[in-house]
Amino acid sequence: MNRRNAIKFAVFALLAAGVAALYFSPARTYLTKEHLRDLITWLRGLWYGPIVLIALYAGGCVFAIPASVFVIAAGVIWGWKLGAVYAITGGMLGAVASYFVGGFLGEGLLEKFGSAGRAVRRQVESAGFTSMLIVRLIPGPPFAVWNYAAGIARMRFRDYFWATLIGVIPSHIVFTYCADSLVNGTMTQGDALRRLVIVCALLLALIAIPLVIKKRMGARAVE
Repeated sequence: MNRRNAIKFAVFALLAAGVAALYFSPARTYLTKEHLRDLITWLRGLWYGPIVLIALYAGGCVFAIPASVFVIAAGVIWGWKLGAVYAITGGMLGAVASYFVGGFLGEGLLEKFGSAGRAVRRQVESAGFTSMLIVRLIPGPPFAVWNYAAGIARMRFRDYFWATLIGVIPSHIVFTYCADSLVNGTMTQGDALRRLVIVCALLLALIAIPLVIKKRMGARAVE
């Protein structure tokens, strides 16, 4: 085993150990609602809380911790405006880090699959930006999985970065807005109705935008 492969093995072992410790040990209990309240209380008492949240979110992306933990905490503590900014910053740092880790660990992996690997490579080069944008806009698909997949597939970093940034903004705004609205302050009936309409509109946009993009992609393919 040469030095580069040894480093790859060490990085992979570290990631696997981290994920196993988080999901198959008592540490899993820290991802519950009760401990989310503890996290919020702790961060509220720190003047450098935003930096801590950004760092935790970035590290969480690398170890596949659910993004909702950090997004909700940001919305509750700092409101939806600043909370969304902090959450997006942490998510982007984590997405970039895991992209490069995936690229390093998956170096040469596609080539081992011959023609199938080359076909995947061509698809990523031709429609990588649009495909990644659709994935990011649809709430649900595991954030960390797609980060690593993009790196392994050697997607152009420029396409990956901008598709991820554009794609995560709506969902982060929606979730920080919901967290802020539900937890913080008192609202009049009119305020509650307006917020409900805004949230519904944003959720509909998250569903509609990927469908429109996919439809246009299909039309271009036919042409």
